[in-house]
Formats: sequence, C-alpha cells, structure tokens
Amino acid sequence: MNKWLVEDYRIHLPKLFEHLGFQSIRTEKTHRIFENAGLYYIVIYTEEGFLYYKAQRPKEKLSATDLITEHVSKIEGVQKEMLWDKVAAYHTKVLETDALTISRDWKGEFKKVPKDFNHFDSYRLPIQNNGEGLYGDAADLPSFTGRMFLNEKGEILFPLFNMQNTVCGYFVDAGKNVAPYRESAAKHALWYSNIPKKIDGLFLFKNPKEALAFHKKFQLKNVVYMALGEINSQTTDILFQIRQTVKVDKIMLSFTGEKKIEGYLRDLHFITFIKDSGFKLSLTDRDMVLRFPIGDKKAFSRFYDHTKRYNKELAQSFLRYNNILDQHRLNRYGISVSKNEESIKVRLPLETNAIKLLVWSYYKNYLNKAIDILKPKSGNWYSEWETMEHRSKSGKEVQLKEYRIAL
Repeated sequence: MNKWLVEDYRIHLPKLFEHLGFQSIRTEKTHRIFENAGLYYIVIYTEEGFLYYKAQRPKEKLSATDLITEHVSKIEGVQKEMLWDKVAAYHTKVLETDALTISRDWKGEFKKVPKDFNHFDSYRLPIQNNGEGLYGDAADLPSFTGRMFLNEKGEILFPLFNMQNTVCGYFVDAGKNVAPYRESAAKHALWYSNIPKKIDGLFLFKNPKEALAFHKKFQLKNVVYMALGEINSQTTDILFQIRQTVKVDKIMLSFTGEKKIEGYLRDLHFITFIKDSGFKLSLTDRDMVLRFPIGDKKAFSRFYDHTKRYNKELAQSFLRYNNILDQHRLNRYGISVSKNEESIKVRLPLETNAIKLLVWSYYKNYLNKAIDILKPKSGNWYSEWETMEHRSKSGKEVQLKEYRIAL
C-alpha cells in the first residue's frame, strides 16, 4: 500500500504545480513563485525536500500531499469515496509518473534554505536619511523604524503583517500611488507602526504614506498608526483584535483618496465589515442603498433629524436658483430614509455632501463610543503635509480636534 505521507520527498513539487495548471510567475535562486486564482504559492527546497507556502502564511510550510489534498478536494469522487481515498489514489498516480518525480541523478535547481525561510525578507533594504521630502528623516522616526524599507529600485516599502504577525508582503510607494507590491497578500494583512509602551490612540489610514504625513503634521506620541492592505472581513478582524489587545477606547478613522468622496466611500465600506454592525451596502450607477439596525430610539431620532435637515437645506438651495421646486429632482438627490420594523433603509445619492452627512451622522449616533473620524482639509494627508511644509511655520499651531468631523 502507498504510504503517501512519507513519500512526498520523491515528488518534484515545481513540476507538480505546473501539472496542476498553476502559472509560474518568477524563479529565483532560492524559490519559485506560482499563481492560481489570485493566490500565490512559493516553492522552496529544504533539508526535508521540497516544501511550499502560501503568500499569506509564510510560516506554514506545506508538502506535496497538502497540494494534492487541496486539488482533489474540489473534484467529485465516485460514490462513498472519502477525501483520503481520493488523495491516496492521486498521490499514487503522481508517484507513477516519471515526469513528476525526482530522478536519481537530480542535482537540484534551488539553493537549499532553512525551513523558516520567508522570501519577502529578501525584498527589503535599509532606508537611509537624505534630508529631503517626506522620507528624508525616516530612519530617525521611532514610530517608523523597521516599518519602512527600500527595494532594489529605491522605492519605499512598508511591510504588511498577517494574523500571525509575519511579514507577508509590502505596500510600495512607486511615486504615483501606494499599492501592494508584487505577490503581497494584501487581502490578509495590514501595516502598523511601532507600538509604544503606553498607547493613547489607534489611527487607521488608507496607506502608510498617509500615516507618515499625518505623523509629521501632528507629531503625536504614544499612538499606533495602521493601514489595511484591503478593507475586508479578514483585515478588519485583525484590526479589532489589535484594538482589543492594546485596550484603547476608540479607533481614529482617517480614510482618504484623491478626492474627498473617496475617503467617505471607504468609511462606508469599512463599516460593512465591523462585526455586529449589521450594516449592508449596495451600489447602483446613481446611488447607494444602506441597511442597518435601528438601534437605540434616540439614536435613530437624531439620525433621522439630520437627514431631514439636509433635505430641507437642499430644497432651500434649489429655490435660490429656481422659482418652482422640482420635487422629482430633489428626491433623486436627497436622502431617503424608511423604517421597517427593527431596521433602517437609506437611499443615498452619489454626491459628496450627502455621503459626508450620512457618514458623520451614522458615526455620531451609532459608533461614537468606538470610532472618531478625522479628515484633512485637502484631499489627503500627504497634500496636507505638503501645504504645511511650504508655508511659514510661525503660524497658528494645528490642533487635532480641528480635523474631527464627528464632534
């Protein structure tokens, strides 16, 4: 009988990946990277033979049996055939295929590495002070030491950490934008600054560059800056676990974009992944529909009053330019709120002022105990920092409270 758990060393793992239809992305001296359905797999050679890991979990080393199990678990077997029956059968088939096994005269095409190898560690070089720009004194900033690096092109890298606190990729500032670098597992990770002994605040941004610009503007101490690789349930779970660990009352939320509306849309997207919020969002080409629990009656009453006030001001503004109200047009660009038992339905136009009002009112009335919102006066914190750098520093000292929108 084939004892497949002890036969993995015979299988040529890179060839098996190719046989299963994985796309080869890149080959280095120490590893080879494959991609399938948006996920990245890194093959290495160790004292135990070929192993691989997924980009989102570099610490978890897997063998050929793991890859075969993942593959056959998606294939329907014959009647009453259990998973391990399928694994054993496929494993035997692989071992009987010469093209998928290691020949006796095989000398190896990879440099042997330790089992704790993580190829992401090879991407980064130490960052140096150059005295200019946003990153000019980066090596001397306690909050950012070890949280910024250079790649071989001289671009800034920010390490992304997964649930196991392992580097599983990077943000890269390539000049035009900040985005995930190469095969980084951005959907499963976040970036955060160094954690001080005493923590007074947790600040969440679109990306680490925004966090650095914010830090240079306000020079805060005893805080942790964070940026999600992507807004989803996994990264949001990591965020709130960190919040629970560091024991801060509130998260200071400061999403931004090229335009202000992008930041507010990220706010709404973020809410949908907060556990127990019950917040649902759907988009059309002209508006969005939000659904969430009615909650405390006073909270709903205040929220409803805010939307009524907004619609009234919208109508008054319309009459400044027209003699007769066009109710159909006002309805299209106003905020519609309806109540259904214990839930609220809101139809919201894709217009900056309406979205800003909704975000402000929802956070103020429903999330005020857990979250505060900070927004720059310009489109993002980097442009805010640039403005500060170019003007006289003898002006009024900037206070953080001036940027809170949910007072």
